[in-house]
Amino acid sequence: MKFQLTMIAVGLAVAGPTAFAQQYPDMPVSPIVSTADMMGAPGTGSATDEQQLDEYGLPVSHEDHAANDNGQPNGSEMPIAPVGVLSKNVPSAKPLATGQKVHDVKKISEQGDEAKYNTKPIEVTTQFGQTELVNVAMGHPTRIVTPFMKPSVLKIDEDAIVSVKQNVIYFASDKRTPVTLHVREEGYEAQSITLTLLPQKIPPREVLVKIPGREMADANMFAGRNETAEKWEQSNPYEQTLVQMLTTIAKGELPTGYRMRDFLPSDEAPLCQQRGLRFVFEEGQVLTGNDFTVYIGVVRNMADQAIEFVETNCASREVASVSAWPDVYLAPGQETEVFVVDKDQPRESNTRRRRSLIGGGQ
Repeated sequence: MKFQLTMIAVGLAVAGPTAFAQQYPDMPVSPIVSTADMMGAPGTGSATDEQQLDEYGLPVSHEDHAANDNGQPNGSEMPIAPVGVLSKNVPSAKPLATGQKVHDVKKISEQGDEAKYNTKPIEVTTQFGQTELVNVAMGHPTRIVTPFMKPSVLKIDEDAIVSVKQNVIYFASDKRTPVTLHVREEGYEAQSITLTLLPQKIPPREVLVKIPGREMADANMFAGRNETAEKWEQSNPYEQTLVQMLTTIAKGELPTGYRMRDFLPSDEAPLCQQRGLRFVFEEGQVLTGNDFTVYIGVVRNMADQAIEFVETNCASREVASVSAWPDVYLAPGQETEVFVVDKDQPRESNTRRRRSLIGGGQ
């Protein structure tokens, strides 16, 4: 009896929707899909594999999506937005800054890479008596490398922190208030430079202050003693100091406390003369210490045979030592560097000097 009732119920479940559809032909009828069709079994076909059905189970007509005679989509069809619309000329999602207008906001397509901060050292070329404005980091120390041997700093702002280490000034401030520094060589008040530092919310970076060679050479000459160089020069016996000095210079380094500059018209070139060799110091370098000045030039073999450079051909009363690097025996056309160390004359600390108006010697 139970089996008969079950079979009757199954028959009603299958025949019921069909009879209902015949009575109401406008109502959509869900298609009957076999288990094999649902699982995609191979070797079996179904209407769904050949024809696409909509959400009501009715066949989809491709004519509904076709454009009209004017090439425009039908009104019942929602147009598909191109992918470029989602990112092209769309305002940035960043919040507006204070006082910023909507039309000032950059588009995503215009922004490109993220902003990169320049943390490379900046060079500031100035002159004595001139004021330079420099942006520095707020709340972080800024390293200012000066051309002075021993800089002396004058400031008024009590909140700013200034520390001097050798020729370097370390500055820090946690306020946006500009701070002015007057920097000069210690013991010499006649010449100074002025730096107005503007604290900003930027990463810390190094500031390199440069002064034209002629003005800086005069300032070093009038400044008096170079205590750092003097301490190094007197740390060893005289001859050992000269050997160590020339070895350091030949390696491309500077002795402790020494400063380097270009050869100036007011400098007096060493008197080096040797047959077949040509000496050029006017395009060379000058290293200044406290008791010694080193002139670095180039010697070239102008002869058609090899020549040995003889150091005594640069000797004079002021010369303390002479050396050449990397070669002493020069082939025709070969060049080498030559180092001439002059012993400076004692300075008279109470004597005031002036600079010649025609660029000659002091």
